[in-house]
Amino acid sequence: MNLLLLVSFSQGFVFGLSILFSPFFRSHINKYLGYSILVLTSLMLNVYLDFEGVFEMYPDFMILYDIEWIFLFPVFFFLYILKSINHDLEKNRKMYWLYVPFFFSVVINAFFNLEVAYQWFADSYDYTELVYDWVFGFQEFGYYSFNFILIMWSYKVISEEKYTNYPNNKWLKASCIWTFFLVTLWIIIDIIDMIFGISYEIGISIICTSTSVFIFWLVYNGVYRLKLTGAYRGLVSGIKSDISGISMLETLDEVKSKNQMVLSNSFSEDNRYFQKLENLLKKDYIYRDPNLSQEAIAKRLNISTGYLSQIVNDITKKNFAVYINSYRVQEVKDMILNTEFDKYSVLAIGLEAGFKSKTTFYTSFKKETGLTPSQFKSNHKKVPNF
Repeated sequence: MNLLLLVSFSQGFVFGLSILFSPFFRSHINKYLGYSILVLTSLMLNVYLDFEGVFEMYPDFMILYDIEWIFLFPVFFFLYILKSINHDLEKNRKMYWLYVPFFFSVVINAFFNLEVAYQWFADSYDYTELVYDWVFGFQEFGYYSFNFILIMWSYKVISEEKYTNYPNNKWLKASCIWTFFLVTLWIIIDIIDMIFGISYEIGISIICTSTSVFIFWLVYNGVYRLKLTGAYRGLVSGIKSDISGISMLETLDEVKSKNQMVLSNSFSEDNRYFQKLENLLKKDYIYRDPNLSQEAIAKRLNISTGYLSQIVNDITKKNFAVYINSYRVQEVKDMILNTEFDKYSVLAIGLEAGFKSKTTFYTSFKKETGLTPSQFKSNHKKVPNF
């Protein structure tokens, strides 16, 4: 049992930290997925420490076990969903209220542990035990219902008509279904335990195993099936969620403005669609997707492929493929000069930057820099002085 828990939370920490800190996977969207995984991992770590008797030896640390970190998981997961589809709610300040249940748990458990461990507030009022029973019962009902509500809300949001054609819709829906399954399994096991008194170890084993499979599923789908990180598999495993969607609703004025720009056949860098495209490339690194197409980007920007081609050609004086590959070449150059990637071959780096084949990589790099990747590395890599 202890070995299972050790493997489970170790795997979770590796994946979660990879998403948050790996130069390949970190982004303002992915960080919420990383937070979600780390919360689940922390829960498994707490169980492991409990089995090892750490909290018995050091009762002062029981507060870390008692605080219901599970209140944070649905919040981070919900925000990940919102940001993945660029939903209007993600910018709503009322979303901060979602953290209230967690802070409530922190306060009541801190108060309880101060009284138990340090005898603070002891016997300061009557009916203490009854009050705690009521408060913790309310908390238990809260984390069951809170998880259910936010998961169902997440599924409802991505099922809205304007997001049904979003490229990652199926992936996000499947993630919601998986999460719903985990929460349901957790509640069923608790109910069975209350009725039949099953072994605590059995229940925990089932939940931790299911959670580990869920985390592995996220990694498998994000890295392998969706091919979000390129073809090379020797680098650190992680998850790169798809780009934030551009709102697919346009006002009549925006449509008129777009038509006028098409007729004028003249564009500048302050063109609103070009700025959105640059934002997707610079902040969401969409060029890292080797299957990125002009049609996919046009769909995200809610413009035609012809109009997108016109914008890119007129402003950059490059065709679409060359323009996208220029970002990939720049990332390859940055990674070659970064000591973090010294142990990787230039081909591996090229594939991670989004190139789909060795031929395209070498041809684009030579055309952009006048050098092969190996020549660039030899000419620019600093040689240590002895």
